[in-house]
Amino acid sequence: MVSPILRHLKAVRRRTPGGRVVTHFRREKTSKQVCAICGAPLHGVPHGKRPSEVRKLAKTERRPERIFAGVLCAACTRRVLEEAFYVKHGVKDMSDVDMVLRPFVKQALKVVE
Repeated sequence: MVSPILRHLKAVRRRTPGGRVVTHFRREKTSKQVCAICGAPLHGVPHGKRPSEVRKLAKTERRPERIFAGVLCAACTRRVLEEAFYVKHGVKDMSDVDMVLRPFVKQALKVVE
């Protein structure tokens, strides 16, 4: 049975010049973070590092310093903030807001002035 520490690692088999097949265990890189609404990759968020390496980064290296950073892309953030502005000023009702955007709009209403 394989060692417990190696169970979650990816097994990579390589053939040596002598013809032997050797198994190496490789840690997989983390995938890119994606937007919660449209699925676009997020900019300014580290990827390819293990969670333990990301935790060691400074706070400003982990994500940008703005509302919904690390959750929504810039385009979706703009849509949410516009909808929150319309709801706050009575142009739209909360029931008119798209269902996907509604939880983010509720959260943004606390920030929008």
